[in-house]
Amino acid sequence: MATQPIYDLAPETLVAPRPVRRHLAIVPDAGNYDELERTAPGIASRGVHPVTLGLLVGVYAAMLLTFWTFFARDAATALVLTVVSVFMILYFALIAGGIVLADTPAPGEHLRSFPEFIKGPVDILTGTITGREAAIQMLFLPGCMAVLATTIGIIARVS
Repeated sequence: MATQPIYDLAPETLVAPRPVRRHLAIVPDAGNYDELERTAPGIASRGVHPVTLGLLVGVYAAMLLTFWTFFARDAATALVLTVVSVFMILYFALIAGGIVLADTPAPGEHLRSFPEFIKGPVDILTGTITGREAAIQMLFLPGCMAVLATTIGIIARVS
């Protein structure tokens, strides 16, 4: 703990130093993320491509837009949709934060394009799959949910 001596008028009457209390900082200094970043050799050639993650967020955004378009008829529904929107934004902000702090490619490593990702391998917990299979696994369920939300919204508007 850092201390600061407090001097009286005469140096021989030195007052005992008081400890300087430091406050706990939950958020580190802005721009001080170097120690959080981990390099992972091979992540650029065997990981999930960022475009796939963008598509995932886009599908959920389309579903949220469908909710607002078809179901926001009165103030009570709009309030519920506002709460759902806030939760979805927080959820995807956490995902984006996790992506920012995820393993980064080694310096100078070739970043593969999206077509290379679709044809190439992706490492998962149980082995290796193709990028196409990874994209299907990530996008199929949210895509079905968006289509069903649109279908239910159209039926609700028509009836």
